[in-house]
Amino acid sequence: MKRQTGEDRKGQKCFRCGRELPPGNLAYVTQIRIFAGFDGLLLEPEEGVDRQLTQLLKQVEQSNPEDLEKEVYQEFHLMLCKSCRDRLVDELEHPWEGPFRIRQKVLDKKITF
Repeated sequence: MKRQTGEDRKGQKCFRCGRELPPGNLAYVTQIRIFAGFDGLLLEPEEGVDRQLTQLLKQVEQSNPEDLEKEVYQEFHLMLCKSCRDRLVDELEHPWEGPFRIRQKVLDKKITF
């Protein structure tokens, strides 16, 4: 892994909030790879394989090669400040709870009247 120098980091900003990431200060590199998955199951189309292949070839010919590539694989490298890194990790650990979730410790407290 290439070691970054202060000059390499000069002028970099947090991808999420835009905060300046000064050389020598803590920053987080986030690498995201998104690629098409295959479960090993191929379903035979009702209209037949030959017709489906013909349709697919037409679609490919009419499509932008860069768009087709993005359908299969994309890679992102993001620089984050500590605050945005913490928020990203929290959202990844609790993906379905949303930004206004009630923390479990709040729910555990007894409310008395």
